[in-house]
Amino acid sequence: MRFLDDTTRQSVQHVIDENAAALISIPGFVSAEPGFPIVDGRILREPAILVFVSHKKPASHLIREERAPRQLGAFRVAVMQASPERQLMELQDFEPIAESITAASSSELTYELIEGNPIDNPFDVTAPMLCHVGPDAGWPVLKPFLEATRDTLTTAMYDFNADYIAKTFIDTVREGGIKAVLTWDDSMVPAETVIRKKLRDSLGAQLDGWIVKCGADRRFASAYHEKVAVRDSEVFWLSSGNWSTRSQPEIDPIAKASDARGMYSKGNREWHIIVEDEALSKLFERYIVYDRDGSEAEVAAGEGGVVLSVEDFETLPDVFVPLQSLFPSPEPAASVVEPVAPKRLPSSARPVRVQPVLTPDNYLRRILDLIGGVERSIYLQFSYINYSEAAKDQPFRDMLAMLADLSFKPAVDVRIIVGSADAADKIRKLAENGFNDSVFRTQSSIHNKGIVVDGKIVLISSTNWSSDGVLRNRDAGLIIHDAEIAGYFQDVFLQDWNDRARTTLDDDSPVILATDGAETPPGMVRMAWRDYFG
Repeated sequence: MRFLDDTTRQSVQHVIDENAAALISIPGFVSAEPGFPIVDGRILREPAILVFVSHKKPASHLIREERAPRQLGAFRVAVMQASPERQLMELQDFEPIAESITAASSSELTYELIEGNPIDNPFDVTAPMLCHVGPDAGWPVLKPFLEATRDTLTTAMYDFNADYIAKTFIDTVREGGIKAVLTWDDSMVPAETVIRKKLRDSLGAQLDGWIVKCGADRRFASAYHEKVAVRDSEVFWLSSGNWSTRSQPEIDPIAKASDARGMYSKGNREWHIIVEDEALSKLFERYIVYDRDGSEAEVAAGEGGVVLSVEDFETLPDVFVPLQSLFPSPEPAASVVEPVAPKRLPSSARPVRVQPVLTPDNYLRRILDLIGGVERSIYLQFSYINYSEAAKDQPFRDMLAMLADLSFKPAVDVRIIVGSADAADKIRKLAENGFNDSVFRTQSSIHNKGIVVDGKIVLISSTNWSSDGVLRNRDAGLIIHDAEIAGYFQDVFLQDWNDRARTTLDDDSPVILATDGAETPPGMVRMAWRDYFG
């Protein structure tokens, strides 16, 4: 069956309701729902009762009384690992946080478009663009970009936790007499709080720094998620990756063979680009300053927690993560590829059409155009794709439905790589809602949010495919219409697809929410939510 239709869902739910007491008694029970089960690493497209537990254990570890029934009524019972998001929304210990997340996603945003929505205008860029990817060439390209600043540096960032990036930022701004603007997401981890204080203490009046608060009845729902730095109002760096140790690891695999060994365990897959175009640079700078002005207006209205010197503010719980899930298994020698070097493209002088995108301003509309224009192929690589059933998220579901339709068309080559974290549950949900599950592969250490269409158009962006990410957060990206530039990123995608992505769905890792004061279980490490999810 292509869809898990409403009538079938209701039939399965009726059996779940009749057996609620027995299901709730299963150790670690989190929730139960109708769905497609996963059997031997493949999605079985038949209705089943899915039982989600906080820590799924092998059957060999369970005594008879701890095991779920194999079948209830006419339906198979399948036990699945509950993702951290599911645990957060279902478990009573975290109810206040769940309520705040729901409120943020359902409330009306206070963000107002700039008059005329100038981000929706296309640009013709004549200078070659510096295309590069991580972990192959992230920090070795970003560092000289920052150090070349002469007068101004205007940056919007979600996660900034790398000390070596902070040092370069401080040295460049302080020694060059640079005027810096920095807008920064509010939900910081302790490492970011230390860097924030260091920036403020070291740079003083040279740094015009602001926190962008997100949540219910604010400008953005759950994240100020942009990753853009504009240098001297002339050139900008835009990326899927944060200024973090995972997104910009302090390695140089191209220059040092020792850094290339095991590089995919040292950093994330990211797509980056540097664009030299004064008009487009000034446009992104205008929007960052617009967001900065919004934070200043909140201070003028009596709002707290907006200036850069505030204490850390982390709303989401820590997670306990199995150590073995953090490090991908070593790749066979035959599948190891050379690091991908940066390239300035196009290689011959010609104007390149570039469409800037921002969430919530114009991203969705432009992505609908992109999907709607597919002729032969569409390749997507995302950290995750989270289906949403919330009534307010219909525009997001419509976008997914367009892609789902393409996934069954034999004349269109659809390939989707998603990060391996909680991938089984996420792909299963997409299959239930019309996706061909055969188009998916999973890969560890994926933080990218990119698309290549027909080998001639590429999206480089920070936008995650969740309903908040597509509809309500702040993110930035570029849609670039050039076969040479698109081909650079398509080649990287295909290397990942052929050499590193997996075709079968493993059980999701038993990542557990950490309550205050809880001891770290053996074989696990405690991590901040945003460090795990990126």
